[in-house]
Amino acid sequence: MHLSGDVTTVATVYGSMLLGTCFGCALTGIVFVQCVLYYKLYPGDFAWTKALVFLVWAFDMMHTVCIVSATWESVITNFNEPAKMDQIPPALGLSVAVTAVVTFMVHCFFANRIRMLTKRWYIAAPLVFLAFLRLFSACVSTSEIIRLKHYSLFIKPYPSWVFTLGVTLSASVEVIITTVMVIFLGSRKTGFANMTHVINSLILYTLETGAFTTLVTIASLLCWLLMRHNLIFLGMHFAIAKLYANSLLATLNMRKRFRVDHVTSSERDYNNGLPPLSPGLNKSNFSVNRMLAPTMGQRNVPLNVNVETTIVSQIDENKDHCDIETMPTETFAGYDPNRRYNSMERDSSDREDEKYPSLV
Repeated sequence: MHLSGDVTTVATVYGSMLLGTCFGCALTGIVFVQCVLYYKLYPGDFAWTKALVFLVWAFDMMHTVCIVSATWESVITNFNEPAKMDQIPPALGLSVAVTAVVTFMVHCFFANRIRMLTKRWYIAAPLVFLAFLRLFSACVSTSEIIRLKHYSLFIKPYPSWVFTLGVTLSASVEVIITTVMVIFLGSRKTGFANMTHVINSLILYTLETGAFTTLVTIASLLCWLLMRHNLIFLGMHFAIAKLYANSLLATLNMRKRFRVDHVTSSERDYNNGLPPLSPGLNKSNFSVNRMLAPTMGQRNVPLNVNVETTIVSQIDENKDHCDIETMPTETFAGYDPNRRYNSMERDSSDREDEKYPSLV
């Protein structure tokens, strides 16, 4: 650390911490709003999902308290004392561990999602292991920060490489999760416009959320590797926990929108006279519905028929460890073809053919 106390040093040390804290507090507000929306929109989710959301919110608030406390001590308490710019506030070291905890929970959530969608545990297991290594390295970094208490000591070969390992693992796991999700979704595309539209929307959303979080993490890592004498990397690191929390909550809250898009596309295809899905596409439709509602806890729901005349069955959590929220459709028992088609101006022969749709 340079302790000259000039404007450049103050800007890159205190300025980066202050800007990172302001940006982090803004993201905390977004996390809180998304939590409120989640509990209002999805009251039927499994208890473990609700608990995960609460823990993410709680640790995010803890992280905010830590970075605000660290910035206050650096900027206010040590004001006009450049000799103390090399000191590390204890709360800052704790924020590194809290960031790792939030990152670990989010990575485990997406790893479990990959396991449910692909039915391949050997893809998800390494992701959990790498996420655990990232958590362990962050805990070691936190202990070293609290022990050393000075930036100039922390940037030495040890323990700096431990911090480097943790941030690198975080970015690597995020890249792997995004890549696997995109490849899996791309393989589920069918020749039907409505299914392709939903899958393309999921791919785009996965890339947007994963890429932004990854870019910020990589930017923080590069600043750490190239400019360890200042705290620009730390200002970016303050935002990592918030971005991961928002990524998780946004993924959960976007399910209803994708379902609406799915039903709207289905009705549009039906009105345009497109034929129903063939039996061979049941697996793709089933996988997309698991993607749209991976955590709903509604059970013993009767068999449903959607506007595409495809049947989506609900699987008990204890059997397949996945949950499917059926689309907002009519139940098969209450399905009246006369009521549905009497309102449509078609000849009697067409009406007779459409009374018996093919069921997947």
